Amino acid sequence: MKKFISFIFVIFLFASSSSYALDFIKFGTSHDADFWGTADVYFDPFPSALQYLAPRGKNQLTSVELTDQNVLDAFNGDFGAFEAIVVSEEIGDPLSNESYAMINQFVSEGGCLIVTGDHADNEDVFLNSVFGYNVGVITVDDEPPLPTFPIQPDSTGTQFRGGPAQLVSADLTSAYSNTPGKTIYSGAEGVALFTDQFGEGTVVAIGWDYCCTGEPEDGVFVNTEQQILDWYEVVNRSFDQCVNPVLVSSVPTLSEWGLIAMAGVLGIVGFMVMRRRKVAA
Repeated sequence: MKKFISFIFVIFLFASSSSYALDFIKFGTSHDADFWGTADVYFDPFPSALQYLAPRGKNQLTSVELTDQNVLDAFNGDFGAFEAIVVSEEIGDPLSNESYAMINQFVSEGGCLIVTGDHADNEDVFLNSVFGYNVGVITVDDEPPLPTFPIQPDSTGTQFRGGPAQLVSADLTSAYSNTPGKTIYSGAEGVALFTDQFGEGTVVAIGWDYCCTGEPEDGVFVNTEQQILDWYEVVNRSFDQCVNPVLVSSVPTLSEWGLIAMAGVLGIVGFMVMRRRKVAA
């Protein structure tokens, strides 16, 4: 019996130590065949954003256009269960009030929304319509010397603390003004990233474009490899900001299943021990 209990305890330790994986849906397909989803676009060898995120526990279920029908399909479960939504370039025309309400409810009840910007093209409309914010969006000067956006003291106590020291303006870069919550990256031209606790969930908004400009032509700025990796890491930490006891899915994680299984096994073992004692008596 003691050997059996020891064996079960080892299994419990293995299950409870498993790492967390976060599944997300992305609305906006502009760069799927570019740096977001395709490796070696600018450097060889060099990962795509998805290749950078995957070994860090972030899994994209699908990427679709941001439309009312796709939002409805997402919340009907057509794309699978997810903990986070990414809204990327090509935000496009405003959604219906019903779509905004569904996204608002998702975040209010513990979900996570990450907006990666859209060259100052309706990302402010999207955020304001969903959450009742009053943020503005600014087009940043991309002439040398390029504006920089250092990490701010508000990063203390967040997953961004200890991350890249700054983001650098690139091509048609946008930033935010009049932002809620905590300012994480900010410069003279505006806020490059803010995060806000909304209800039980989290909003992270990153300006655009701090990453992955094209081939050099006539002195046009091209990001260095490190600057691209810095942007990838900021996106990665945006997902990490989602992961806390309030924000994880209501479906038990593998660690939670380990605890549940262990409790069940110990209950069975306890019952067997008591029954053997009764028989012996």
